[in-house]
Amino acid sequence: MGVGLILPLIVIVSFLIYQLNVFCRSYDAIVQNLTRANEYNIEFKNDFDAVVYQMVARSLTKDEVASVTGMKPPDIMIDDAEQAFEKLKLTTNSVHAKDRISSITKLLETLRRRMDDINGSIDLEDSYDENMERLDSDIRILTGLIQERIIEYIYYESESMEEIRQQMESQRVKVMNVTVASVIIVLVYASLFYILISRTITNPVADLELRLLQAQINPHFLYNTLDNIVWLSEDGRTKEVEDMVTSLSQFFRTTLAGGEDFIKIADEVSHIEAYLHIQHQRYRDILTYDIDIPESIMNCRIIKLTLQPVVENALYHGIKNKRGGGKISLHAADEGSQIRLTVEDNGIGMDEKTLEHVRALIDGKVKPSEDNTGFGIANVSERMRLNYGPRYGMSIESEYGVGTKVDIIIPKSHEENEQKL
Repeated sequence: MGVGLILPLIVIVSFLIYQLNVFCRSYDAIVQNLTRANEYNIEFKNDFDAVVYQMVARSLTKDEVASVTGMKPPDIMIDDAEQAFEKLKLTTNSVHAKDRISSITKLLETLRRRMDDINGSIDLEDSYDENMERLDSDIRILTGLIQERIIEYIYYESESMEEIRQQMESQRVKVMNVTVASVIIVLVYASLFYILISRTITNPVADLELRLLQAQINPHFLYNTLDNIVWLSEDGRTKEVEDMVTSLSQFFRTTLAGGEDFIKIADEVSHIEAYLHIQHQRYRDILTYDIDIPESIMNCRIIKLTLQPVVENALYHGIKNKRGGGKISLHAADEGSQIRLTVEDNGIGMDEKTLEHVRALIDGKVKPSEDNTGFGIANVSERMRLNYGPRYGMSIESEYGVGTKVDIIIPKSHEENEQKL
């Protein structure tokens, strides 16, 4: 190529490298923010509740609890959290995400005051019952609200990844316009180079985004389950304790799944069995369930954590809102090249307006509400679209006072052809 042809190519290459660096810096900042926030999402509530419980149960002040139990003092935990989220605020561009950080900071301030109330009355006579009440009605509620705001922050930060993707697509169009204005040989070289760059960055972005979306499906019922195990143990019901611990272990074994995105349907069903067994122990008077999956599809593959958010919705928005309780059914059908999984409940159902909103969530036409309602089912639907394409996905039927049915259609695939999806 002559110099006149090389120079446009150099300009295009330089432009692409510059845009790639901008993208990588923005992307790395989001990943670091999400990683840090997710650490607090997983650990802060349980750790803080535990250390305050030790203070109340053993009449220890916040200064004594560290030396006696080896746990981090609660005021230090709050200091660390405040510093961490102030740093996140400096590197967060999303307005909604910044709002969540502001809310977290205010909740931490209130949490410090409530913890100090408990600390100040530790040595007072007859303070145990009052402090236990404060632990339940103040501390645990506040840490729960903090955890919810962290999850919302993670969600809004994850949205920024899509904005970056759109910016990259915009830059691609600009580059193509510049290329068209060049001679044909520059167009060929520039297009080949751009395709190479695009393939290099697109796959890791999509893969990590899916993993971050999965990480947002958090087992909210964990704390109540552990409370239930403690209560059963204190009541001497060792067999039920063993069943609950086994189910909880199975639940998290599938949740982690060795970092895999796709698992066998048998493992996903085992995950749901563990989840429903735990919930049945908590809601024995209102919940029954049955699972009927053909053995012929058990070794087929499915995106991890596809069913649990749907079953959770059936319980919390269907069965719990119906007088007298109800039943959740999970069954499946082999339809040749595809598999139909159905989650059905005879709970309260939905009116037409609510059903229309849920369908819009499933189709990705609207975002979950400010209180995160619908986040789980929207998350599942989005991951299915990204992995399977538009031919597959989720549909929902519901009638108020009758119940709800969710159909999930996936391609029939085994491990060996999973890479083709």
